[in-house]
Amino acid sequence: MNKLLFAMSADMGIDPYSGETEDSFTYRVIYSALGQWCLRIAQSIDGDILGTTKHNQTVVLNDLLDKFTKIFPSVFNKFIDEDNPQMIFPVFIRRVYEETGYLITNEYNRNITANFGRSIVLGKKTLFFGLPGNSCIVNGLGIFAESTNYVVPVKEFLIRDDLTYEEYFKAHFDPIDFYDKNIDLNSLEFFNPLSTNPPSRSWENQLKTDCSLARKSKFGPFYRVMQLSGVPQFADQPIEPQDDSFTSYEYRRLYFATKAHYGTPLKATITKTDNSYSIIKLDGHLPNREYYYLLLLSWPIRNAFDKIYFLAHNDLLVKIIDVLNNLGIIIEERGINNE
Repeated sequence: MNKLLFAMSADMGIDPYSGETEDSFTYRVIYSALGQWCLRIAQSIDGDILGTTKHNQTVVLNDLLDKFTKIFPSVFNKFIDEDNPQMIFPVFIRRVYEETGYLITNEYNRNITANFGRSIVLGKKTLFFGLPGNSCIVNGLGIFAESTNYVVPVKEFLIRDDLTYEEYFKAHFDPIDFYDKNIDLNSLEFFNPLSTNPPSRSWENQLKTDCSLARKSKFGPFYRVMQLSGVPQFADQPIEPQDDSFTSYEYRRLYFATKAHYGTPLKATITKTDNSYSIIKLDGHLPNREYYYLLLLSWPIRNAFDKIYFLAHNDLLVKIIDVLNNLGIIIEERGINNE
């Protein structure tokens, strides 16, 4: 193993899993190391000025990524988003840290690494928000250290209500909210919760269930639809943000809840690679809240922007499963070698 790679992996407590390729391990170590650098840059002090500009963070991280990929050219493509080539990885991790509370933007628009001692206890491990003064280990972009006095529950971090997926479904399909609408049904596409396709490919020309969603195009407008006395009734569904903010893609929660209500929930498959790690495969993309949570507990596998495959430590799986179950996602667990 390259001496630099060995030193970085040892410093962050990152070990390879059984049968992991050198390229995969190299990518994971660089991925987490760039996250560490993103936070350390924001600890800088220039005279009386604390923190750094977002532009400087991007420049320094770009330079580091360039140096890493020159030393390890075989992982260069791991940091390119094929679906969105304009997305720059250093900007991506900076935004993840800003949205999850690792970075605080002050009144001078400078980023400062959080130093509130906030943490989340996850079984025997503690996710720490900031850079601890003592030793720590890293999972993906998340930093794990000793527990603090300022402990928050996962739902508080996610800014989630206490509704189960079924309660969430019923709250969005209350007959009192629906009304007649003069609209040509042939002009609409309907979400089919019974489809075995990913939600993004589950839109059809006919309404297949009593409750669903409808749209005129991929860009809206969107409606909730409820058949009352055999007649489709409508409720306007707001067009929600689809960007990198923490609360974006929230409509996916309603898709998952609707699928679960009709007995065809989205599935996540968890396959053990060895006694330390497991691979998580999702059948659809998560709302950003849960997606960012996964980025703090695991590594995206195929590339740095992967939203389907994740590698996580086995002792964190229970807390990941809890969050997925709350959305109405069912779990299929497989042992080593698909036992």
